Amino acid sequence: MTSCNSNKITSIDFHYTKPGISSPSQTFCSSNLFVDLENIRFKKITNKTFLDKFEQRLIKLKESDEFSINSRIFALINYEDGNMDTLCIGEYRGICFNGNILSDNEDFHNLIMDELDFYDKKLYDELHQD
Repeated sequence: MTSCNSNKITSIDFHYTKPGISSPSQTFCSSNLFVDLENIRFKKITNKTFLDKFEQRLIKLKESDEFSINSRIFALINYEDGNMDTLCIGEYRGICFNGNILSDNEDFHNLIMDELDFYDKKLYDELHQD
């Protein structure tokens, strides 16, 4: 995995679509995904506990021979020295870091999805009440 530097992460800017948004074709990691402002959400995370967990899991990810991912989340990872890395992940699977496809990791994926409340658990619970 290739990072811009080895400094501490200070924040992560997440840009992401609503769940279930379909695209006409497989989408690769690009900030161009997020031009449809009606369906875009944004969240900046500075919570140190989350950033530490994120960083610990990120450094363990290995490169993969997967072809592409259907990206739904684009993130700019900001470091103390001003450098940035990019991260894209799919709605259900797929990780791309600085243009390199990484092996899927459910723990890493769930960490991000939970922090973003991507699937809106409150709404899900309301819809599935007995």
